[in-house]
Amino acid sequence: MVNQLRSRLAEQLMAELSRRNIDLVVSWALGQPEVISCLVEITLSQEEKLSSRSAWALEKLSDRFPGILDEFIPEIITAISTIQASSIRRTLAKVLMLHIIPESLEGQTLDFCLKMIERVKEPVAVKANCMTVLFNLLPKYPDLKNEVFTIIETQIPYNSVGFKARFEVLKKQIATK
Repeated sequence: MVNQLRSRLAEQLMAELSRRNIDLVVSWALGQPEVISCLVEITLSQEEKLSSRSAWALEKLSDRFPGILDEFIPEIITAISTIQASSIRRTLAKVLMLHIIPESLEGQTLDFCLKMIERVKEPVAVKANCMTVLFNLLPKYPDLKNEVFTIIETQIPYNSVGFKARFEVLKKQIATK
């Protein structure tokens, strides 16, 4: 039954690369935890093309229905550092931006995000999403603020204007909290 669901879901994800198709998969997943579970499994399988489309569906689910992936966040955090494709890391980091990180996994999440920001060849979109995840956690760890700021500031000359812009926006947000 699970293999049949996975096959049907994979077939639908690969049928067409479009927002319309992803919206169809998101609609299919609503109210069906087994479909969401299968999307998570496909995303973490590292079948790059299929995983990327599945991750896109998870992002849209998270965006439209905050908290819908809460039970899967530990699994995603545990696996994200092993994901080879930067596009999938970017999307999963965005999913993490939209969910509450379990306290027991905050340290692992902070570590992953800092590593991504410091990684020279990591695309800016991954770094920017990881920066937002970090800033979401900073209110709980005010002692890390100076260290995080220093790490990010040292990376500004080596990244795009978008990286610096995200940092400036997040700094302003944290200052008003």
